[in-house]
Amino acid sequence: MTTSESDLELLYAEHLRILTQRFGAALEATGFERCVVFAGELRSEPRDDTSYPFRVEPYFAAWLPFVTAPGSVVCFEPGRRPKLIYRQDADFWHLPPADPEGGWARHFDIAIARSAWDTAHELRTWKIGAAALGPLPAAAEHHARRRDDHFAATNHSGLLARLDYDRAFKTPFEIACMTVANQIAARGHRAVAAAFEAGVSEFELNQIYCSATRQREPELPYSSIIALNDHAAVLHYQHLDRSAPAESRSFLIDAGAKHLGYAADVTRTWQRGAHGFGELIEAMDELQQAVCGEVAAGIEFVDLNERTHRLLASLLAEHEIVRCSAEQAYETGLTRVFLPHGLGHLLGLQVHDAGGWQVSRDGAIREPPETHPFLRLTRKLASGFALTIEPGLYFIESLLSGVATSQQKLLDIEKIAALSPYGGIRIEDNLVVESTRNRNLTREAFGSMDAG
Repeated sequence: MTTSESDLELLYAEHLRILTQRFGAALEATGFERCVVFAGELRSEPRDDTSYPFRVEPYFAAWLPFVTAPGSVVCFEPGRRPKLIYRQDADFWHLPPADPEGGWARHFDIAIARSAWDTAHELRTWKIGAAALGPLPAAAEHHARRRDDHFAATNHSGLLARLDYDRAFKTPFEIACMTVANQIAARGHRAVAAAFEAGVSEFELNQIYCSATRQREPELPYSSIIALNDHAAVLHYQHLDRSAPAESRSFLIDAGAKHLGYAADVTRTWQRGAHGFGELIEAMDELQQAVCGEVAAGIEFVDLNERTHRLLASLLAEHEIVRCSAEQAYETGLTRVFLPHGLGHLLGLQVHDAGGWQVSRDGAIREPPETHPFLRLTRKLASGFALTIEPGLYFIESLLSGVATSQQKLLDIEKIAALSPYGGIRIEDNLVVESTRNRNLTREAFGSMDAG
């Protein structure tokens, strides 16, 4: 299903209404009169005038996903029309941002700022009783010291806690953006899957992905994980070998895309040849889909994570990777050797979106259980949540060698040695929880490509 520009504009208007309510309630609860949200600025590398890639403040993007203008600011006060201070420097070194136009612009009072000092001047009447969010510009800090007109607070923890908690509940506009992001990512994944063959390097596969998604590396929501063979056993493998391996046995790609600031986060694993590793990939795909089927409003994600480990224990026993029952593999913690990370996380303006541990708006958190310290989501699922489901099965030497001597007998060492050159498997989809079911945005995206 495609979303037209007119549909998106209507969804954005409703999104602003919801965002206005959330910010208004958060300001009232924390005692601030108004809020100023900074987009952030370009930051130069040390001792150079070359800038790091720009990453916008997420709460600025929540208000204005259409705007890519470093130095810009959104000013909000309940009962007033929001103001956008739009940074548009007169610059001959870089192309200035385009003039603010489009359907989104009619929702804001817009002031053009030609410099950081213009921005500081526009902000002077907004500072009294205002909370500032995002990275405060250096010029604004200097201006505040000169004039003694500081913000009431900067990145106030109580205000952020309330906003972060509500951010888990995605608006229809946000879900539409993430739907498109998954469609873009699916194109990239299909392109690299077709290109995965002997003689193709990780570096070349990464180029193919960027070309298929039409997104440059700094525009992607995170650095893509492009892992051939045993590199897939490094969970956040960070390199791109320029030379292809002598034999390409397996390929794990964890790569996403963005649309209007909202992220997709998708992982697939592939195999070449007739080795039994392909059967494991199919089994893990079935396991992942079974877990996806259990995602629903009211489910405790911590329990779903445990359920995944029980399913993985059965898979390990069925494929004779362990020499014990599924129950023993689970009870002894062996599954954590093969799956050391959590089942998934919230997704949205950031890949690991805010509020994953929060259980209330006042900032109270539920930390992950000691047995699963890397679990990023511990909340009860609710309608409107967007999250990833990404179980894995890896053959990581440091974890396998760390298994207690008393438990080594529970492992089929020869089987593991034969599988280790393939690195590991991860299957990851993006889901949206609805009141009576869930939507798998990733499978929808791949399915629409197959139907088309």
